[in-house]
Amino acid sequence: MNTASRLLYAIVFLCGPLLLASTPLGAAPACVDPGGIGGTGAVATGGIGGTGAPADEGGMGGTGIVGTITGFGSICVNGVEVHFDATVPLSENGVPASSDKLAIGQVVAVEASASPHGLRARSIAILHAYEGPITEARAGAASLRVMEQPVHLAPGARVAAGLRIGEPVRVSGLRNARGEVVASRIDRAPNLAQVSAIGAVERAGNLQGLALSKPLAPSGEVLVRGTWDGQRLNVARTQRDPGAPFAGRVRNALVEGLVRGQQGNRIEFGGFTAYVDRSTAYSGGQVGDLAVDRRIRVTGVFGTDRDIRAARIEFAPERPATSIQQGSGEHGSATSESEQHESRGSDRDVSESFERSHEGETRERIERREESASGELERRERIEIRESADRLETRERIEIFENGVRVERIERIERIDRDDTPERIERIERIDRDDTPERIERMDRPERVDKVDRSGPS
Repeated sequence: MNTASRLLYAIVFLCGPLLLASTPLGAAPACVDPGGIGGTGAVATGGIGGTGAPADEGGMGGTGIVGTITGFGSICVNGVEVHFDATVPLSENGVPASSDKLAIGQVVAVEASASPHGLRARSIAILHAYEGPITEARAGAASLRVMEQPVHLAPGARVAAGLRIGEPVRVSGLRNARGEVVASRIDRAPNLAQVSAIGAVERAGNLQGLALSKPLAPSGEVLVRGTWDGQRLNVARTQRDPGAPFAGRVRNALVEGLVRGQQGNRIEFGGFTAYVDRSTAYSGGQVGDLAVDRRIRVTGVFGTDRDIRAARIEFAPERPATSIQQGSGEHGSATSESEQHESRGSDRDVSESFERSHEGETRERIERREESASGELERRERIEIRESADRLETRERIEIFENGVRVERIERIERIDRDDTPERIERIERIDRDDTPERIERMDRPERVDKVDRSGPS
């Protein structure tokens, strides 16, 4: 698909296969979440996808987004749709690149501003934790080493098939509490001119375990480029803070990362620090669920450096783990969507959206569709949550279809007035199908007929 087509149509990565949707650029496509390396599914409508953070209000304005690409429409990062065109500056580990380099599973840092159609990118930086040769790989293992550094696979990771030791690759992912990379995408890089790495310099001459040829002063994240001699990275040049290239130019934050630790009102995650208080909202979990290496997305306002005053923290669900595919092919590529679909045996879509009305009411809608492998059974679920200062209302509808005919519908409504007991309403409707064949009673067998002796008298 060429760049123009990617700009005009939404490619939506769902919990099942990658679906193609004919959604024009100006429309509101379903920018949805795969559940493991993706976002909330919120479509940007003036704020940060309705997550509660305002867009471009006073001060410097703008939004800084760090997270994993989960779809295109133009791109979906952390569930938020960000439009872009050919004029937007784009880089790949500090090197100018074109938009056809963007791919699902890559971690990107996006500087964006509000537009009539939502957020529009001012710059996009593709971030690869490592660009370099594989130094260790085992068939079927869920990890490998690149430039002697461990790389684990995130649930649902896209990994090129048939990777071999010595082969150069690009590794995109997030670092866990130990500083090791949890990859969401690994691609071949056959024409790699220089190796590179992104990470914090913990001590002189060491970038989170990777030996460097010269002693860089301990610091936050840096991008180091150079050559690999089999033991260390020979540094040719460095770049400060590639994970937040928009620092000092944006106000709003939408950042994804793995929890590294928590102390008091501070949460360390993905090289950022989130500050929480009583007003911080949580989605998909509670404060007690902030376990080490849990994937979260933080919406809020930037303070100094990489500090964020958190308005909302979302817990991202994880998908089943992926193993590295080994093979003898020389031109293997990332696992195709059809291959992933075939391996699961069922098709599942998830779409989410958020709205904030002028009256202060927040609306959240989640739609799920699951289909059996045979296609005979389909389950559709829709949840609508409306929250205002004095009431919380949840409406849930579940419909079951068999061969395209709805056979059951369940509706649940729960209303909670603040400081009041909840009111629950449940309706279950089962539909008798007219086309159900009548039962045919089994016919009794005919009585036994004794055999006639035809031999005649003896």
